[in-house]
Amino acid sequence: MRIAFTTGFAAAGFAFGLALAGPAAAADYRWDMPNAFSATSSDGVADQIFTQLVEEKTNGRVDITNHFDGSLGYKGVDHLDAVRDGAVQIARQPMPFFGGYDPFFLLSTLPFLMQNHEEVEILWKIVRPQYEALFLEHNQVMVSMSLFPPSGMWTREPILSEEELEGYKLRVYDLNGLETFSRAGAAAVNIGWTDVMPALSTGAIDGVLTSADLGNASNLQEFLPVFTEINWAIPLGAATINKDVWDGLPDDIKAAILEAGEETTQRVIARLATQVEENYAEMEARGVQIVTEVPAEFSQHLWDAAQPTIEAWREKASPEEVALLDQYLAKVGR
Repeated sequence: MRIAFTTGFAAAGFAFGLALAGPAAAADYRWDMPNAFSATSSDGVADQIFTQLVEEKTNGRVDITNHFDGSLGYKGVDHLDAVRDGAVQIARQPMPFFGGYDPFFLLSTLPFLMQNHEEVEILWKIVRPQYEALFLEHNQVMVSMSLFPPSGMWTREPILSEEELEGYKLRVYDLNGLETFSRAGAAAVNIGWTDVMPALSTGAIDGVLTSADLGNASNLQEFLPVFTEINWAIPLGAATINKDVWDGLPDDIKAAILEAGEETTQRVIARLATQVEENYAEMEARGVQIVTEVPAEFSQHLWDAAQPTIEAWREKASPEEVALLDQYLAKVGR
């Protein structure tokens, strides 16, 4: 079966641009915020929206410095521990990287789970309290959500059959991808984003599973000029603050940060409605071949390979977490 991603929903009420804050007081709190991805990626954009809103809503009392591309020396997989231990006050957490801590962090990358921004919003309302509880277990407070648009395959030539996928060294970004694509015949390799370019340069991988957005923001077409739309997953991320730092904030600052975080979440969800089309337009201008017609047999092959992954997640997750997934599936009619 072919899984179609729906675009074109209205994003009324959430303009992407931000007005600059007016004159502000000297900062009372100065934080460094690492991000494994580039400033122009979805997570990078989310961080910049959040940082500007925090500055605006706290009248400059909280000054957050963004550090993109792992420039503080932390890989995405390091962020959970870095915030927990207070090495940094705040960070963008790529949740699928933390499946080893709890299977619920892998929920958003269950294969073909979400297909448009409306489904993202439905899922988020259902699962948000559970994510908040999980981050509290790691001594941090979740203040905002982020996401990447649907993952596809960046390759040198189109991969459109089971035979072409067989033995193909494909980078994936979490355990769900590793299990499914290995089962589908690929020589899947689970590595973080900061290791992707070196792995491509050395031939350790042949292709990359990631979004059109992240590949485009990182000039992935210089290595891999083909993007195949398989709409694998919409990975979620979160901005979290060390709880000890949070507990030391005055109530008005906490309220302002939570308000900034909620507005950021709503803006990134709304942005998804047009983001895929915008990414594709930029990619075509750069000479990327975009493949949107995937043979039904290949889509079915990936779908079949995904089913044991979904069942394995159900077995690993707690009954409460499985119930949240079932609540979402019932809500969207699946």
